Amino acid sequence: MSEQRLFTHDAFPVIAPVATRFTPGTRLATPEGERPVEGLAVGDAVLTRSGPRRIARVDTRRQARSEWTYDRPAWPIRVPVGSLGNPRPLRLAPDLRVLLSGPTVHRICEVEEISVMLRDLVGLRGLIVERPLADLCYHGLSFGIPAVVEAEGAACEVEGSEGAVVAVDLAREAYHAMHAAGEPPLRG
Repeated sequence: MSEQRLFTHDAFPVIAPVATRFTPGTRLATPEGERPVEGLAVGDAVLTRSGPRRIARVDTRRQARSEWTYDRPAWPIRVPVGSLGNPRPLRLAPDLRVLLSGPTVHRICEVEEISVMLRDLVGLRGLIVERPLADLCYHGLSFGIPAVVEAEGAACEVEGSEGAVVAVDLAREAYHAMHAAGEPPLRG
């Protein structure tokens, strides 16, 4: 069943359910500076590509160790420094969509920007599936409309896709070539 938008006006943003994709400690850009995702609440402003937006909903998903031990597809992806322009290592949900852009992406994919699930980049540039050491916890937020937020330099999609979705092999080729060309630059 597809997600149904209950209201489309910005004053009433509601989309269900909230996708939980950020691990505790992941810092998102806000007008006051970076803040950890677990410290954000409904009504707080987060910087998005289209400007500051207020959070309409937040959610946290916790799984006890006994529940995730054999559920490897739920384990977070470790993103080394610089792999997505991030200045420090990140741990993000495998189904988080990140945006890749730059001259190399344009040359290979023939579009300005692509959207790719993080799990599809595992094995490249040090991205690995990392077994959690304790209970698994993911935090999510919703603005009620699709948005792109910056998680410590990495452009991440929330509720929708702004970038072009291309074949996994093409996305992997572009990502690999980006790093050979020194892209993306380290942000933060």
